Amino acid sequence: MGNLYDRPNGPSTGAIAVANQIPLNQQAAQAGPLPATLSLVAATETVMPNPNNTTVPLQITLPPDTPNEQAILLLVASGYIKTTAAGNITIKLYSGTSLTVGSDTLLGSSGAIAQNSASAPFWALAHLIYDSVSGKLTGKIEFFVNGTIVAAVAVSNTLTGISNSSNPVASFLLSFTSSGAAGGTPTTVSLAKFSVG
Repeated sequence: MGNLYDRPNGPSTGAIAVANQIPLNQQAAQAGPLPATLSLVAATETVMPNPNNTTVPLQITLPPDTPNEQAILLLVASGYIKTTAAGNITIKLYSGTSLTVGSDTLLGSSGAIAQNSASAPFWALAHLIYDSVSGKLTGKIEFFVNGTIVAAVAVSNTLTGISNSSNPVASFLLSFTSSGAAGGTPTTVSLAKFSVG
């Protein structure tokens, strides 16, 4: 299915703000932010930064006033993780816009998956739905890390206050933790795909 999983809403090249958007009739100066690479050199949870503007997270958003409301949406993230020491990998999906761990709403976690000095692909899939009447965004999420399937479960926290006229309706970002990561034993995360729609 490969590229069929590419959804219409991917990450932008910079912060989601008018000042960072390319004006009409002007050629873009920066390449797209994917694939994005993160080097973990400590065993702390780290939000994936935008490679074109590392002061903001790499995030994807649901735009307003679209036919996405009351439709099943697919959020897709995939890439590989390379560890250089014994330890566990944890991937988390959040709704929010901050690089600060814990300041956004957790939607799901892979839990700690062993990946001892190995390289392996990963993916995260979330089936989401929202509507402006209930004001909720909810769904299910599942992960695949180092050959381990983390069964689909309902999102950890249903988002409230959702409206199809909000800009954006919702934003999503990923964090990674590698318990074996250190200065001499880094973990490399490469995020090739990250989109929703």
